[in-house]
Amino acid sequence: MKSRLLVGLCCAASLWACEGETPGTQTKPPEDGGSNQPTSTPNAAARVPVALESCAGCHAGIVRAFLGEHAMAASVGPVGEPPTGSVVNPGNGRSYEISRELDGAWLTTLEADGGRRRQRLVGRIGAGRFGNSWVTVEADVVSGELTDRLFFAPLETMGGELVLAPFEEEEPAAGADMALTEGCLGCHVDQALSELPGAAVGEPLAGGTLFPANALGRGAFEHLSGLGCATCHGSADYHLAVIAGTETALDHGLPTLGALPAAVQLDTCARCHLQGEARWELHGARARGPSLAAPLAARLPVLVTATNGDDFRFVGQLERLSLSACFQQTKGMTCASCHDPHRGVAAQGVTSFDASCQECHRERGCTRPADLAVEAVTGEPPRTADGCVDCHVRRSQPFDLTHVRSADHWVRRRIPIPETGISHRQFSDREAPLRLWDRERIAEALDTAAGRRWENAVVGMGLATMGRVEEAAARFAALPAPGTAEAVTSAPQAPLSPVLERPDLHQSRGLVLLATGDLDGALAAFGDALALDPTHPAARLARARIRLDRGDVAGSLEDTQVVIEAFPTAEHPWRLRVDLAERAGRVDMALAGLEALTRRWPSDGVSWQKLGLLLQQRGDRERAADALTRAELLAPDLDLRRASGGVGR
Repeated sequence: MKSRLLVGLCCAASLWACEGETPGTQTKPPEDGGSNQPTSTPNAAARVPVALESCAGCHAGIVRAFLGEHAMAASVGPVGEPPTGSVVNPGNGRSYEISRELDGAWLTTLEADGGRRRQRLVGRIGAGRFGNSWVTVEADVVSGELTDRLFFAPLETMGGELVLAPFEEEEPAAGADMALTEGCLGCHVDQALSELPGAAVGEPLAGGTLFPANALGRGAFEHLSGLGCATCHGSADYHLAVIAGTETALDHGLPTLGALPAAVQLDTCARCHLQGEARWELHGARARGPSLAAPLAARLPVLVTATNGDDFRFVGQLERLSLSACFQQTKGMTCASCHDPHRGVAAQGVTSFDASCQECHRERGCTRPADLAVEAVTGEPPRTADGCVDCHVRRSQPFDLTHVRSADHWVRRRIPIPETGISHRQFSDREAPLRLWDRERIAEALDTAAGRRWENAVVGMGLATMGRVEEAAARFAALPAPGTAEAVTSAPQAPLSPVLERPDLHQSRGLVLLATGDLDGALAAFGDALALDPTHPAARLARARIRLDRGDVAGSLEDTQVVIEAFPTAEHPWRLRVDLAERAGRVDMALAGLEALTRRWPSDGVSWQKLGLLLQQRGDRERAADALTRAELLAPDLDLRRASGGVGR
């Protein structure tokens, strides 16, 4: 369960667009350790999306360059024609195959015991610079009818070949069950996913909550488009009104990023280029464009290790850059000091980055001895005559993403020669002390009583996400006791976004208390979450489970009923109802629950088996045979799969 939560928070495999991929291209890993240059010409004549048409009218050259050269413009897209083939996970024996059929591309998952799942590919994430992640929608294993649940395919494309996705290298591997959620897509699209036509948004009382979080609709990728001008610049509506003369402003009505303070520029990039060990989005963290209202650390606290490892994560550009002496000693240095934000890295070229280095280091010049070759420093041939980037910005495999080479943004006087064959891991250091990135900018607010509560809350949440339960419990213990009025009121000093008023904090606290054996505290914490959001599905179901285990049947029924009414497409409350019915010996209730559960989620072999056996008892042979056939297809060896935890979602 911890692994699912950790990967679900931010799956590095879904963040291809962070290193300047080129839309419309596929690449092969360079044999000479080069720059991963694209193997085809960028599509400079790319069609202008509707969202960019108003900008293209006056800024046609910039928009053309952005669409033709920058991966952000192609951060998501249709499936196209993915490579076909199969890959076996040697760790668990699962086999994954992508095939092209008359109605599209399909993923078939075969479990070691012969169980079978089918999912149709419906979208891609990434522009193809390093590779692509594929998005699937679950299908009924018998009828083929598509559900509205989206998943990451356990296979990805690297250099035109199919390889296992990063989460398949973890234990336990998620297989076909890695949900694609709003958190995964946040850096790839500008749209609000809850507004997608097929999204499972709760009934009005649920306040727009998505549940299940991956129930975005089978046609979601028909409505999603890549990032655009507004991602970094914000809405152009006021700017256009100023240009048209219907509004007046001292400037042109739109922030010019280069004219903003360096910290604001960095915040704008950090929203998607700073992953850390854990991050937690608070109010307004994903708002488009630059924010002058509050530092990003106050809206999107990111926890990084207090120790600096020699290797790096794929989406850690700001974290690593902040370790660089040139960044620490150069006032006003930003990402744009080296990068042209309107062009991709490959299009800009290594020579351009060398020139950026020389802007600051020209007078001193290169101190590398003439007889010391670049290759002796880096272990690879030079890509430019000057070799600034070659010698001082290491290119190697990130620890959380195998099969690729990327740039470590920790600029150093002397870089270690890159390692090869780094084993995949999810965290830089699972046990290292954590610190709040960019804490200095909000230190004054944090060094107050309310600020200390705020910091304990966000760090505790991060530790819980990492599975460091005891440390998280210690942080949460510094907060007001659960179940008290103070527990849900923080009144933090500006610019800190309120945190104790967020139900997700109390849901996390409840799970930590549950894990440490404090059931009464857990119930109180879940109650705090529900006081803030009466339909919070995770808190309702967690409380329902505790109530059921304690014999409070009425309380469990109450909690599950709220979720059933608020989120009618979710199977989760029905699973609890089935457990309740089994304990009470209520065959009629169990039958109704299993029928509701399997209608909503048709890929659970255990539930189909239970349903088939109950139908047999009632003499409904035809429906029983259908249910047992499905159970056999999904999980032939149910006893083995129960023992290994392979069926439950």
